[in-house]
Amino acid sequence: MPKFTFETPDGDEVQVNSVDVVDLTEGRDDQITVIEMEDGDEITVVATRQEVVTHLDLDPLKFLSGEYDADELSEDFDPDDYEDE
Repeated sequence: MPKFTFETPDGDEVQVNSVDVVDLTEGRDDQITVIEMEDGDEITVVATRQEVVTHLDLDPLKFLSGEYDADELSEDFDPDDYEDE
């Protein structure tokens, strides 16, 4: 499985193995991501959640789901407007 070396907010480098990743959460700003590891450790890296998913070849449906909640769609949204004619 892919491994990638990320930079921490302190300027250190940390290698993350994708097999050990359990969850991703956004940090104090959108350029910081907290990676929850299988052993319970949390690693804070300077990268967006999308960048972490890409570099570690993680499943975007699992690690980015909920980012665009269907409940937040505009009331004017009509899915029929996007059907093929």
